[in-house]
Amino acid sequence: MKYLLILSLLLSSLSGFAQKPANNPIDIELSLLISRKAQYERWRDFAKEISDASYANKYAYKRDSVCQLYMDMIRTIKKSREVYLVHINKAIKAGKVDYDGAKGILYNYFNQSLSSNDWDLYFLPRLEAYKIIKRSLFEKNERQLPERTDLYTKKGGKGRVGFTVPPIDAKDTLKSRGDQEIH
Repeated sequence: MKYLLILSLLLSSLSGFAQKPANNPIDIELSLLISRKAQYERWRDFAKEISDASYANKYAYKRDSVCQLYMDMIRTIKKSREVYLVHINKAIKAGKVDYDGAKGILYNYFNQSLSSNDWDLYFLPRLEAYKIIKRSLFEKNERQLPERTDLYTKKGGKGRVGFTVPPIDAKDTLKSRGDQEIH
């Protein structure tokens, strides 16, 4: 019994040495940037589709909030250009991203309940996402990431049109809680 206890303790302590190191905070932030882009597209699409004013305002508020987080994150990344660009260049040179998680990342929002979608148009390998970040934010100095990838356009998807920062037009503007609907 004593030997089994010692053996189990030894085996459990050895598994702790074999664990992968935690993800790099820069990888986590770059993933969050892409995630916020897709979230913004989601809420933007919801706000456009809903005809009920109370839901449209709710979605417009979420769209505006996520857009603000997304744009703030872009500004933060651009301000720390050296840190992010060195990390991205290192990953591109190595040909891989050392990330303990999903290898792909959702780049474009789409309604996942539609099974006929070509998932390759919406998900990207992390390394490809890093290349898009580098090209868009650092080389071209754009204000945001492109809405669509080159692969998406080549396969016949919508054009690579950048989205506008809300409010898009008067009907999409957010009403504060005290505002009344005017008919």
